[in-house]
Amino acid sequence: MLYQKEIDDSVLIQFIILYTLSKVDNAIPYNELINLILDNCNINYNDFQVALNNLIKTKHVNSFIEGGHNQKYEITQKGMNAEDFFTSNIPIYIREPIDNSVKELFREERRRNAVRSGITPIRKDEYCAECQLYDDDNTPLLNLQLYAGSRDEAERMARFYRENYDDIYSKLLDAFNEFKAD
Repeated sequence: MLYQKEIDDSVLIQFIILYTLSKVDNAIPYNELINLILDNCNINYNDFQVALNNLIKTKHVNSFIEGGHNQKYEITQKGMNAEDFFTSNIPIYIREPIDNSVKELFREERRRNAVRSGITPIRKDEYCAECQLYDDDNTPLLNLQLYAGSRDEAERMARFYRENYDDIYSKLLDAFNEFKAD
């Protein structure tokens, strides 16, 4: 929910920008940064822009162009060094909506990165399929190695896992729960 009172304190606005950039995984495009902040905080666009420019000048934020036209922003080490200070100075009712929006923005990307599979040689002409599943915090949920024999079979197993990981994980959990009940 958007905090209704307009935030016009330039220092607080800078803290909010630093906080937001500290919560994203990588550098983000300008339009995503604006959406994350202005959709969750009642900040005047001009005040936001002045604060962002000041953070760039003081080297708390790095700005660069990617792909010839895509302006991106990331927090620098200098900015991260001040994290404890700026986080504690932003009220929770401002931080929570930003946190939720960041999670939602990167949820799909994390889901794509959560499922990993590949093949590993064991001996000459023998391979295994390695299948992994991670949660949103990159904590391992499943690490499965399956002997496949041939390279083709290992690749098929790895591909099958990527396409059906949710069913496989669910069936493994069901199997272990069934085993536990007996």
